[in-house]
Amino acid sequence: MKASERRSGPRPTELARRLLVWFDANRRELPWRATRDPYAVWVSEVMLQQTQVTTVTPYYLRFMERFPDLEALARASEHEVLHVWQGLGYYSRARNLLAGARAVVERHAGRVPSEVRELTRLPGIGPYSAGAIASIAYERRVPLIDGNVVRVLTRLYALPGDPKRAPLARELAARAAALVPAERPGDFNQALMELGATVCVPRAPRCEACPLAKLCLGRARGVERELPELPKRAPPEPLTMVAAIVERRGRVLVRQVPPEAPRWAGLWQFPNRALDPGEPPERALGRLLGARVERAELMLRVRHRVTRYLVTLDAYRATPSERLRIEGARWSARGELGELAMPAAHRKLARALG
Repeated sequence: MKASERRSGPRPTELARRLLVWFDANRRELPWRATRDPYAVWVSEVMLQQTQVTTVTPYYLRFMERFPDLEALARASEHEVLHVWQGLGYYSRARNLLAGARAVVERHAGRVPSEVRELTRLPGIGPYSAGAIASIAYERRVPLIDGNVVRVLTRLYALPGDPKRAPLARELAARAAALVPAERPGDFNQALMELGATVCVPRAPRCEACPLAKLCLGRARGVERELPELPKRAPPEPLTMVAAIVERRGRVLVRQVPPEAPRWAGLWQFPNRALDPGEPPERALGRLLGARVERAELMLRVRHRVTRYLVTLDAYRATPSERLRIEGARWSARGELGELAMPAAHRKLARALG
């Protein structure tokens, strides 16, 4: 590394050249990389938000098989979209994707816009998703900044501080914009994210395999493992919940989550609620169902993570002794449960019922 680069970092042209050569030889073969179709890019980028590639891949393939183009998605019902999406989590992404597809049909004659400004006017598309569609599908020279890019840039330029706060956030945005080359901007953005995902990883960066190792100020100064300086995450809070499995003449009681709910809006669940401290499950089930429960048998325990909570969901076969008083519920045949869009934990309960 030259003296000037040790002070200010690598030249953008040299960095882009090295990175693209590496990307061409080492890129992962992912299904959404087989096309530049803006709709496919859009779907993949939405799915990849807060979700790992290995998890997304089978969902992406199923989604694209069911809704192969934007018009097919725009014609679909919310229930159909949520059913295909179930298990992937963060269901507002699916609803926004559907709303966005319908908006493109209505406002843009079914053609996904190519400019960031127009893209951000669509439901659910923020600056990152807009930049991804514009650069990858349309070769627009715009930057992308996700967690992988933040990690690469803070190490590459040895930038201390919390990257989510100004002024470092502004500096990262400026540096990312300056790096995007005029040629192959989409590939460059993907390469930068790929480097962060596979080589410049959080705890043990594989500097020996990095095409930018000789240009990296963080490595030259021995601080690459200390960057980025992210605030420590609070450990998840334990939360115990009960779910009521109530059967009557071959049918099971389920309830649809209201559309205004903060999570899982529009999905179906078995009736459930959080346990109050020291509350017996039978009492919680009675309050949940609006009826006294004469017998409750633990059927299955499911543990899962929801935002800041580590949830233990205990599902009980409950036998109420009186008429139920519960809003928004219906009786569903066991064989119909598979047709309902459910969160992953409740899907496990449905499968356990057979």
